[in-house]
Amino acid sequence: MPFIKQKFYFQTPIKAYLFLMQQFNLNMAQAQSYINKGRVVYEGKILGNNEKNKILEREVEVWIFKPNSIGLKPIYENEDFALFNKPAQMLIHPKGRFFHHSLIDEVREYFGVEASLIHRIDKETSGLVLVGKHKKSIVELGELFANNRIKKKYLALIKGKMRKTSKIFGDFCLLMPLSLQEKGGDLSVRSVFLGQNLRKDSRLLGFRDAKSEFEILGEFGENTLLKVYPITGRTHQIRVHLFSIGFPILGDPLYGCEDWQSREYLDSEFIEENQDFGLCAQKRKEYFGAERLMLHAYSLEFSYKGREYYFRSCERFYL
Repeated sequence: MPFIKQKFYFQTPIKAYLFLMQQFNLNMAQAQSYINKGRVVYEGKILGNNEKNKILEREVEVWIFKPNSIGLKPIYENEDFALFNKPAQMLIHPKGRFFHHSLIDEVREYFGVEASLIHRIDKETSGLVLVGKHKKSIVELGELFANNRIKKKYLALIKGKMRKTSKIFGDFCLLMPLSLQEKGGDLSVRSVFLGQNLRKDSRLLGFRDAKSEFEILGEFGENTLLKVYPITGRTHQIRVHLFSIGFPILGDPLYGCEDWQSREYLDSEFIEENQDFGLCAQKRKEYFGAERLMLHAYSLEFSYKGREYYFRSCERFYL
């Protein structure tokens, strides 16, 4: 249970942000973040974004993050960073105050609260995630990612025989701008590619360049295995790029399936306090062709402190 609600009592009135800073050893920005995320409850109401100066009296309730480990351990670590192999269908961070288990539970349980994720992968995606163990390495490794100096490669099992139906036989590249949608609309969690047919009520946040490189590794039955190198890092980039050319990733609950199937998937994902959230394996296979999204972050390559690092995590996708 990543978040628990805890009560605190006061002898003298205090401003909300000062209470948070003193009680949890936070700076001003961190205290404001607690309030923005709806984690402070006073007199039965969640404090709003502009209520950091609210005077608290008598008692207040705060949602506090408590790691809930299932024993996932890093596959590599040194004094500066560690590497975890995230299972598919595990969140990176808990959503709001939901009680779903996440990778940060494992990281904080193993290394303490100072450790932080350097980058993210989708909940549905499995594979390598880099973790900084202290503030200096978090900043330095974060800058490497921001400057595209860490190479990430993925394995993707897609629907269809690419060589036969598209006449693509070797390496290829997609440069396809993508856009997020404004939150709150129907299926607004989906990213959109330039030129896609959209509903009239769709509201886009603006297209940004997105580039992915692909290599065909082989065919397995009616499916094709690809190696993918995302040059940019847009939301759902690999998934949308492959969907845009008619080859969605096997097991994808958002792209390449019927809208009603995606809605059922999303409805099952956001049920608060449901530990075993999500569609059952049987429905996933029936709707999307596989029990999981067949996308795996299989390698990371970078240089840090004068050393070259190359990590790889293989995934067979039940082949």
